[in-house]
Amino acid sequence: MTNIWLMLFAILVAGGILKYLFLNMWAAVVIDLVVLGAVYFLLRRYPFLDLRKTMIFFTGLTVISILVDIGLISDLVGNLVILAVLVWAIYRRHGGGGGPGRPRLRHKWHK
Repeated sequence: MTNIWLMLFAILVAGGILKYLFLNMWAAVVIDLVVLGAVYFLLRRYPFLDLRKTMIFFTGLTVISILVDIGLISDLVGNLVILAVLVWAIYRRHGGGGGPGRPRLRHKWHK
């Protein structure tokens, strides 16, 4: 699992570097959407991750980043909202009654 998160972190850092190279706000929006697509294609390869919850999390981060890039919310508010989403992701309760054990398999043939 650690390698997956390192690859995700590398994708996000590369997207951040590209956003600073291109100072156009619409290029930053396109870069954010390309990074979200790259995250999806990376996560799709791992059947034991909960793809739906993880993509909801990354989509929320992308939406916040796009709102900051366009200028609808300030940088400070965007950073505070991202921190709030991170705290929520870390301290939320696990639903479904299964506890924090192994996630449900997406396909029957992944055993």
